Amino acid sequence: MKRLTYLVLLAFMASGCMFGSYPSGGPYPPDDSYPDSRVPDSRQPYPRGRYEDPADRPTYSGRSPRSLGRPVTSGVSVTDIRLTDRYTVLYMTYQDRSRPRYDQMGRPYSTGTIAFHPSARLIAANGARTFRFVRAEGIPTDPNRQRTFPGDEVSFVVYFERLDKGLEQFDLYECTNNDQYTCWNVYDLEVDNPLDPVYTPRPQSRETAPRRVETAPVEAPVDAPLLVTGVVRDAKTKRPLSATIDYRLSGSRTSVDSVQSFASTGNYRLSLGRGQVYTYTASARGYLAANGVLDVSRAASGERISRDILLTPLAVGDKVTLENVYFDMSKAELLTASFAELNRVVTMMQDNPNMTIRLEGHTDIIGDHDKNLQLSRDRVNACRRYLVNQGISGDRIQTVGYGDTRPIKTKGTDEERKVNRRVEFVILTL
Repeated sequence: MKRLTYLVLLAFMASGCMFGSYPSGGPYPPDDSYPDSRVPDSRQPYPRGRYEDPADRPTYSGRSPRSLGRPVTSGVSVTDIRLTDRYTVLYMTYQDRSRPRYDQMGRPYSTGTIAFHPSARLIAANGARTFRFVRAEGIPTDPNRQRTFPGDEVSFVVYFERLDKGLEQFDLYECTNNDQYTCWNVYDLEVDNPLDPVYTPRPQSRETAPRRVETAPVEAPVDAPLLVTGVVRDAKTKRPLSATIDYRLSGSRTSVDSVQSFASTGNYRLSLGRGQVYTYTASARGYLAANGVLDVSRAASGERISRDILLTPLAVGDKVTLENVYFDMSKAELLTASFAELNRVVTMMQDNPNMTIRLEGHTDIIGDHDKNLQLSRDRVNACRRYLVNQGISGDRIQTVGYGDTRPIKTKGTDEERKVNRRVEFVILTL
């Protein structure tokens, strides 16, 4: 009996030595600060932050967001959108909906870690405008990460550059793959952000008093339009080019003005109203169309602005990566943020009616090979359908999916390997 009691005592002491350790195969090592290191729950208020300028403080404009979007990850939601003079502010919540798992001592395993990546951006105007991440409050930024446990709810705030006036629909694009970490992508966000009045100068008459013509209620008149001048050149030879430059308001699909540069000098000039943000597309036969942004929201009345444009010549065999083509997570559904980039291809093929191309799709090296191959095929076919719907003959577009067989990078983090997930086109004939 004494021997049995002695054995039981030894077993109890041995089990006590294991206190504070996770069983083998557990997802994370012990944390000395457990459970204080767990993220705050939803009862904690959004971080207030410190503001150097009162204009930085997010305040309601009196209007609520029209759509809080479509998150790609379960448990992620946008609860509010506010616009300040400087920022677009997104209030977000993450709920860890994982099924609880416990160690031998009854403590829950951490499900994973969360962080917001600084490369995140807002994409608007069908991809023609992007707005950079500024800062986050209530959540660490990568590479710093924070553990979460089943049932945790995390509320945080992210700041981006302010949307141009008139841009009311946008996407939050933070990651290209959510296999490893929580992905914060949210599509189809909408907020009230009306366009400022567009001023139309009218010649003054001797018989009537000077007056201004306005298309909407305005606070102050514009004294004089801006003069925009520039030179269009070949990006390689620097020789002047004759090209068409089409300007439009950032928040509008309607062209404001379209001008042609002189073939002998490459010079162009046009007048634009100040207080706005414009996007432009420059195109010429035998060249890849170029997009750009002209922000004159703070320009002075009558100011003269110079904007030179370089166009890249095309040649048979050239391969071009479409940098801003976006798909739904692990799907072949084109996001509206891709349209501006694909419209460049449409313009190029319209300017070069004899051109034929081959679209090539690639994925990252992680995941199932056969699924990656099929995904790459489906994605380039989605791009082809878009081009055909814009009036380009399907006979001029070939497609091929390479899956994970032609990676640019075989090592590194998910962020570093995102260059593997791409759509390219090769010029077959001109």
